[in-house]
Amino acid sequence: MTGPSLDVLVLSDLHYVREADHVCPIEQRKCALGVTLVERAFGCLRERGVDVGLVVVLGDAVDNGEADGADRDLAAVAGAVRRPGILVLAVPGNHDGSTARFYRTFGCSPGHHEIGGYRFLLFADAIGPGHVTTRPQEGIDLPGKVARVQPGMPLVALQHNPLHPAIESDYPFLLTNAAEVLSVYQDAGAILSLSGHYHPGQAHCQVGQVSCYTVPALCEEPFCFAHVRLRGREVAVWEGALGAQA
Repeated sequence: MTGPSLDVLVLSDLHYVREADHVCPIEQRKCALGVTLVERAFGCLRERGVDVGLVVVLGDAVDNGEADGADRDLAAVAGAVRRPGILVLAVPGNHDGSTARFYRTFGCSPGHHEIGGYRFLLFADAIGPGHVTTRPQEGIDLPGKVARVQPGMPLVALQHNPLHPAIESDYPFLLTNAAEVLSVYQDAGAILSLSGHYHPGQAHCQVGQVSCYTVPALCEEPFCFAHVRLRGREVAVWEGALGAQA
């Protein structure tokens, strides 16, 4: 194997509530555990001998970003994922409130970021009524632009909403233009698309040359997270579960 390598801790859907003036109405979401679960996920990978170089947060860090005090909960999650020498990338979800505040709190921005020989693409998609979410045109155009500037550099796409496979549900989990987005990823030579939002998660699968993976929600038993190992253009996913004792 030649080329870059990177080990990534991937977390999604913490729905954290501690300081916010908000009570989550969904019992299975253990919203108070978010920061503790982040610590345990780091500990689990440390025990497995994984040298994490990047943490990815795929949205819904808090349960109600519009509630009073949610900014403090968001800051607590951002503080929990920071470690000396480990970079953090995050994309907002439909529960996180202000996109500008979200990116400011996590210290990153939408667009492209080069880390460890990989180009990560961060998307803040347009959330409409009923949580219907669509990739705007500038987001559609981004992978091709990046690929033309740095041809051959592996691309990894991060977004809150899944792209593949289809989900049978009345709730709009997938991007409305998911098929177009995935086709653009194929054309740009992306190697991986990472998503959250769909709490059960979706197993790592291959769509042409693009690996797709939806990490389960950290806030619901069995409290799952993922270790993504990138080696050149090869992608390996290990899904960890912290268990009911969390």
